[in-house]
Amino acid sequence: MRTISSSSTLMSTMNTLIPSPLASVTFRTLALVAFGFGLWTTANAQERELDLRSVFVPEAKVKAYAAAKSGGGELPPLALPFVDDFAWPSFFEDDVATNLKRWEASPVRRTTTLAYQPPTIGCATLDGLDPEGNPYMLNPTNAAGYADTLTSRKLLLASYLGEDSVALSFWYQSGGVANGADAGEDSLIVEFRANVPDGDPWISVWSSEGIDDDTSFHPAVIPIVDGEYFYNEFQFRFRNYGSLEGNVDTWHIDYVRVSPDGTTPAPLEEEIAFVKPPTSALRHPWTAMPWPHFVEDAEGYTATSMPTLHRSFGETSNSQQNIGMKIQRVDVEGNVNSYTPPGATIPNNAVTGLFETDYIQDLQILTPLFNETLSDTFATFHVSLWEDEVGGANGTTQVGVTDNDSIVHVQTFYDYYAYDDGTAEKAYALDGPNGGQGGELVVGYDIQEEDTLDGLWIHFTPFFDDATGATYTLKVYGDDEDNPGQPDTLLAPQFVVHNPNYYANEFDGFTYVPFEAPVPVSGRIYVGFVQQGEQRINVGLDKSTNTNPEYLWYRFFPSLPDWQQSTIEGSLMIRPVLRAGKELVTNVAERPWLAEAPVVFPNPGRTECRWVLEEATEIWVYDLTGREVADLGLLAPGAHTWTTESPGMYLLVGTTRQGQTWSQRWMARP
Repeated sequence: MRTISSSSTLMSTMNTLIPSPLASVTFRTLALVAFGFGLWTTANAQERELDLRSVFVPEAKVKAYAAAKSGGGELPPLALPFVDDFAWPSFFEDDVATNLKRWEASPVRRTTTLAYQPPTIGCATLDGLDPEGNPYMLNPTNAAGYADTLTSRKLLLASYLGEDSVALSFWYQSGGVANGADAGEDSLIVEFRANVPDGDPWISVWSSEGIDDDTSFHPAVIPIVDGEYFYNEFQFRFRNYGSLEGNVDTWHIDYVRVSPDGTTPAPLEEEIAFVKPPTSALRHPWTAMPWPHFVEDAEGYTATSMPTLHRSFGETSNSQQNIGMKIQRVDVEGNVNSYTPPGATIPNNAVTGLFETDYIQDLQILTPLFNETLSDTFATFHVSLWEDEVGGANGTTQVGVTDNDSIVHVQTFYDYYAYDDGTAEKAYALDGPNGGQGGELVVGYDIQEEDTLDGLWIHFTPFFDDATGATYTLKVYGDDEDNPGQPDTLLAPQFVVHNPNYYANEFDGFTYVPFEAPVPVSGRIYVGFVQQGEQRINVGLDKSTNTNPEYLWYRFFPSLPDWQQSTIEGSLMIRPVLRAGKELVTNVAERPWLAEAPVVFPNPGRTECRWVLEEATEIWVYDLTGREVADLGLLAPGAHTWTTESPGMYLLVGTTRQGQTWSQRWMARP
């Protein structure tokens, strides 16, 4: 093994991307004590923040990886410069053009929320998860070894010489928001593939050990000088050595570049880039709410601004003229309106480094874009933002990577309220004297209009203790009249016992859990569940938003009967599902020939619409134009599913053997 340069030498000669002290406070405010892979947050260890054991990987990516490893789909060599800042898909498994692919098939994921303030939005994240999103190994002796490997495409280097100053540069961080690699135990390694006739061609050229509590990105430059690297099948790869037991000991890689005269970490040009995804277009604390509730006070429920975080590169200040913006309805086909308001201005001569701007103009445009003839209940908008007219102090135009200067926020209006952004960076669980038994948690929501509560969306996430057989019952409470802001009266007792669904068959998928009967609700309510057995039930924890300290409550029976307010930062991924305009087409009580319609769920859903029949029924499916989409025939009593790949609103119509009919609307979201 030969070492050309060391991380200690590089660090002594380069600057570091260091976040502001205030920005890093969010990761230091809790007095937490480490326990295994989790964090214990009270003296009695009753609420826990945990690192993810596994993540959902789409089947297409799993199949593409397997096909590549069996010898299919080799990529042709690529000419320099090689550049990837992971702002857009670039992996072998991604559905993009061949010329946009930068890497061979690998288990490495592209993430946008696990790193802390990266150079640009998007990173390659190396951890202890295999190509299917599961731990490489679960072992009580804390198995460790080489985990992920990210290998570049072959590069055409035969025309270069040592004096051309060809170099690999990149930025790296240990942990960030996720679990970091341990100093003295774990490491990130870079290897070059040499043109040698015999033996292992991979040569170790650089390494860095784990960095405890790392909230900074560090630059690295590795010169390519040896003659054995200057051939037309040169490759480099990143490898991490650490735990093989989940989303732990993580490393984040950003802005990778191989080029001549590349001895300065990229980017070399004057450039401004987005750093993280945009925030919700709704007023805090909501990230989603039902459209019928929103339109009652659209101005009051819309955010007054959309903060965006940027980074300015280069040795001199940039003069950024504005941020472009476009808002468009995207969930239905047809002539759907869009709006492009005037640009938001970034202050002239924005300093090199990290800075924030607010887009404060015309966010009230959502309501005029909603076309009630297409849908009267659900809506999805794309709020697109992009940087424009970037130039340095000398008036030059942007010549850097352009993909990092545009981002899109998907603003949804369905039949639920939400605080989370749909992505779990951690897991949350309750743990008492008897494991999870008796642990109860609820999340408070202020229902803005009187409505009917049908069920809950819950993102269950697996952990190291197998809880697939765990049981729970749903809970819904009203507000305490004497002490507003905490749960009090049980509104509707629930007796049905449920099991958590830890694999909802989509990235950060939610499971729909219905209440036994609809519950009339208004004002502040609290929804959640109580654990029946000793196995802990783990729920997704979004670390990009923070509503737990105000809205999350928990308690234990009988050891801790009083409600406790959460001290763990983040937002628990539990969402109340309301009727929100999804009523029967006609009042059944007034028309005896009409039957009561079954509940269709999840509503909205992605591809599957499910329901349970009490009696044999013939069912048809129509779209909003009245066109028959499917004739399902006579279905027996029991559970049924209809599947579609086309987003939109559908009408299910049923006729029983007694001649009674019913109809229900169902939304297939994109």
